[in-house]
Amino acid sequence: KKNFHINGGISECIKYENKFLFKSFDLVGKDLIEFGCGVFPSSIGLEKNKMPKTYIATDTSKKIISNAKINDDRPIYRTYDLEKNFNIKKKFDFIVLKGVLHHTKKPEKVLKKLKKLLKKNGIIIISEPNLSSILGNFLKWFLNFCFKLSMEDSPYGQYNFKKINNCINSANLKIIDKWYSVLLLLILTGDYGRIMIFPDNKIIFRIFTSIENFFFYFFKFIGVSKFLNFKINLVLKDYNN
Repeated sequence: KKNFHINGGISECIKYENKFLFKSFDLVGKDLIEFGCGVFPSSIGLEKNKMPKTYIATDTSKKIISNAKINDDRPIYRTYDLEKNFNIKKKFDFIVLKGVLHHTKKPEKVLKKLKKLLKKNGIIIISEPNLSSILGNFLKWFLNFCFKLSMEDSPYGQYNFKKINNCINSANLKIIDKWYSVLLLLILTGDYGRIMIFPDNKIIFRIFTSIENFFFYFFKFIGVSKFLNFKINLVLKDYNN
């Protein structure tokens, strides 16, 4: 992450994933807030003419925020901790939690808090590790068994879908869309650059993203995405809207 190049190959993968996350949504003219943006906010890869009217990217660390600004200076950056009190009066059309929920001790309370920030018909987009992935579970076991290496730095581990779904129901939210994504790119990039496997070359990774795109639709067509892809993505809406 310290050696990240916005014009490199790893960047191509991050841009592809972010575009894919938002591909079904029209963000233009809307208000969006992302919690736990990390050093790679989900705005990376969004063309200027497809950016929301307001994009607020937040994280708990000022150091993380300063690095995120280097990677994309378009969002408005703020430091917020989802599990502490914060004062946000604005309402949003979109709330994004990308790989964030399992870093919270009480995700049901987090979702209840975020629901209050939604405009009418607003949605929450969640991306989390998919614990139904046979390939993902094998890879985690292999890394731990052979190299004593864990790819997860949350003190609470990762939450399975049952746990996430219970939290969603507890917050009186409903799932209106669900899909599984990310396979080759996570493996080939070593978790997007945490472990370098291939040179950070744009041409190489553009080829990889094309292959990833093909396999997404192929696995979805034959009905095995749930058991292979590394991430589960959910779109949530308030039951009352």
